[in-house]
Amino acid sequence: MRAMRKRVIGLGLLLVVGLCLFTPYNNFKLLASPVGGNQFPVLALAFLLLLLPLPIRWLTRTEKLTLWSMALLASGIPGSGMMRTFIPNIPAPAYFSTSTNDWERKVWGTMPEWLKMPDTEAAKAFFNGYPRGLEHVPWSAWFLPLLAWGAFALCFFVLTFCVAALLRKQWIESERFAFPLVQLPLLLTEPKSHLLRSPALWMGAGLALVLHGLNGFHKLYPSLPELTTTIHAMDFFTEPPFNQIGPLQLSLFPLAVGIGFLLSGEVGLSLWLFFVLFKLQCLIAGYQNWDQPASLSGFSFRLFYSLQAFGGALALVGWILWGARQHLRTTLETDTLLRRAFYGALTGIVLWEWAAGIPPALILASLLMIFLALITVSWATCQAGVLFMAMPFTTFDVLGPLLGMNAVAPPTLYTLYRAEYGFVYNTRELLLPGLLGGARVASETGLSPRKFFGIAGLTLAVAVFVAGFALIRLPYLSGGTAAFESWTFRTGPQIPLQLAASAASSPLRPSVSNLWHVLGGFVVVAGLLFCRVRFGMGLHPIGFLTAPVYGLHMAWFSVLLGWLAKTLLLRLGGMGAYSLALPFFLGLILGDALSAVFWVIMGVLTGIAYQVLPA
Repeated sequence: MRAMRKRVIGLGLLLVVGLCLFTPYNNFKLLASPVGGNQFPVLALAFLLLLLPLPIRWLTRTEKLTLWSMALLASGIPGSGMMRTFIPNIPAPAYFSTSTNDWERKVWGTMPEWLKMPDTEAAKAFFNGYPRGLEHVPWSAWFLPLLAWGAFALCFFVLTFCVAALLRKQWIESERFAFPLVQLPLLLTEPKSHLLRSPALWMGAGLALVLHGLNGFHKLYPSLPELTTTIHAMDFFTEPPFNQIGPLQLSLFPLAVGIGFLLSGEVGLSLWLFFVLFKLQCLIAGYQNWDQPASLSGFSFRLFYSLQAFGGALALVGWILWGARQHLRTTLETDTLLRRAFYGALTGIVLWEWAAGIPPALILASLLMIFLALITVSWATCQAGVLFMAMPFTTFDVLGPLLGMNAVAPPTLYTLYRAEYGFVYNTRELLLPGLLGGARVASETGLSPRKFFGIAGLTLAVAVFVAGFALIRLPYLSGGTAAFESWTFRTGPQIPLQLAASAASSPLRPSVSNLWHVLGGFVVVAGLLFCRVRFGMGLHPIGFLTAPVYGLHMAWFSVLLGWLAKTLLLRLGGMGAYSLALPFFLGLILGDALSAVFWVIMGVLTGIAYQVLPA
């Protein structure tokens, strides 16, 4: 068994290396359907499907699911889980600063030298490339900033593992979270499973394959017909107050329909209903001609909802920690290694931010935001299968409207925001939900938590090293990033610079009225949680926290369809009808995953991208 484990882990690490080398090329240069991009990476499922026919004497169920978990954890690192924001932000200040915007003087010029890229020419060549024939990677220019920002990354990932270890037993064994995103891999690998022989499964998969087949080949051959999968409702609402609703689209994603079917009825109802209520707030504000400023950091569509979500997250995390207080206390007292790692990671983050010039009050605010993001995103993903969720608020969104930023220097704001921006806010593939999902799978197969977290740590270390190498190397040897994905290499790296510069030229001023939004969000979420525990009724608060998130703006209608199908089947036919229909909706998930894999391959072969999952 020891030899078998070594062989399996070696195979998994080879998969991780290949995944991390291929993802930057596929996602950012080819602009093909993302390999990751969300909490349900399609290549991980595809790899599991390839392993299913292997007999148990070659690979046991535990080993197959361990390989799937390794691919799950590694898929996010080359993309939005880290490198998509981590690497381009290192050379961005030197490249995007001009005499017109004066960002060097306003924002980053007085930052500690160890946080900057010392070679300006190397920074500019990352975006523009070197002259033909002189392409090379200036590794020496990257050594110091990678070491500096990598220290923060190390502390953050150690903290993530510690939080996963603390929450694992509470969420998996005590509260028995649903973990919708791991249900299909578990069902596919069940002993003597007949799921793949189900006609209903392949009917659902076939529908998704036909849908994406027609639309994908339409990209290649425009004369072929295309099926409309998205309706932009705002095309019909052009007059006030309806034009104040903001982006509103009805999109069909078979995978999201399938996940909506897997969710409990109250969670599915909450997701789409609170989204509708959020839009109703915008409509009422437009009708009353109230001011609706945009979110300062761009992660939510309205500032008022960023503040409401912050209040709601405070209530949720407080409720979770209070309910698990005995478990958390016992775990930290009895597990010496975990206790030392947890407090060591916290100390490392505090010391790093202090050395970077961040004052103690903002360090405390930063720690609060990190914990709110880790727990809220993971809770939403593990409970409701939210495909990707960026936090609807940042430090800017909260401290600016409530306390103002007049006394904080722009370089300090830039450093703080950039550290948070790359790890907890602008991420669709936060590591913690994947760790908890993998731990849920390990609990099903009998793999001990300590062994699972050890394998996960090794996977992360290899993924970070290989993905960083690949993403730094790719632009230098491809003539720059002009034809690469624009958000990653143009729009995204400028956001922290723009926010800090705007705070310098127009300092944020506090407003007492904004406090009411925070209090309102706190009361709503706390009230919903209390009603569920005390009276066993009420809407699930998960929808309130996800309503303004971009991922739900994309998928809310598909979740509504899945919820509606499940509700009708249970009402009309009971559990028998639900059980008969379940393979069909699992097939929708499988069909979307297979379609994404097919169009990733077609993107490599043709150079033409087709997006299967929400982009």
